[in-house]
Amino acid sequence: MANLNMTTAFNRYGAKLSNAQWAVSAISNSGELVVSCWKHYLSARDGKLIYTDRLSRWSGNKPGNNLLRSHLEAAIKNKTKVRLVIAKSDDPATIDSGESASGTQNTFGVREDLVGQVSAFDGDEFVLEFVKDSDY
Repeated sequence: MANLNMTTAFNRYGAKLSNAQWAVSAISNSGELVVSCWKHYLSARDGKLIYTDRLSRWSGNKPGNNLLRSHLEAAIKNKTKVRLVIAKSDDPATIDSGESASGTQNTFGVREDLVGQVSAFDGDEFVLEFVKDSDY
């Protein structure tokens, strides 16, 4: 996984962030949802890569939170494929506390071999499940 900046990682999927300062999700040119997911919240289970997070964990990114919420709702409604940008922070404790990640050293990578879906979203907690593109 290459160490990219966030904008470049999203561009790999043909997606442009509406605002590189706060957006963590975007829709690609092909209509897929692209989401930045923290590496330390990813886990492997049953042949899938699972990402679980809560919108309420984020305290300082209301615009990004609202945009992701609308993207998750639309992805469920339209059965949209999800593409993964993996964010890695040098300070996971700051991420866990919900503080802004702008003060931490972060790198980004892509997993173009994976495709996912929103498997659960209750308005706060959401789960994304990724499998090999050939298995989707």
